Amino acid sequence: MPKEHKFGTTRKYRRVLFLSIVTFGIYYIIYQYWLFQDFEEHHEKAFDAEPRAYPLIANPTTMLIFLFIFPFYPIYVKYTLLYDHIRTSSIQSPENCSMGIKAVLTFVFLGLCTFGIAPLVTESRWQSAFNEHIIAHDYQKEDLPERE
Repeated sequence: MPKEHKFGTTRKYRRVLFLSIVTFGIYYIIYQYWLFQDFEEHHEKAFDAEPRAYPLIANPTTMLIFLFIFPFYPIYVKYTLLYDHIRTSSIQSPENCSMGIKAVLTFVFLGLCTFGIAPLVTESRWQSAFNEHIIAHDYQKEDLPERE
């Protein structure tokens, strides 16, 4: 189950992987939509805590449409946004994800060579980096007031 935090939502990738296999990939598509919603939610909740961080803004509906038309674009956007956001954030997270182009190349080339295992590991690391960043907000030294 997704867990709500003060600055966003964390998800467990093992659950996503299991449900995606059981539903033949349908759950994964829904999961991708939720991730872009999580980006918007995090941006709204954490804007005051990270005013200089790269914004996590991408329309979830547009990314869902692109997932069907050109599936590598939402992957690139997802990885690029999170990588740049964590890199420029004042909230120090223990880990970061791959850059966008590196993730896409992993999906395209290593995905075929490793029978899909490399993209699964890359996705798991992405979710872990996002979760760690959300949790890192909980441990910041001072709580900033909410925006009006």
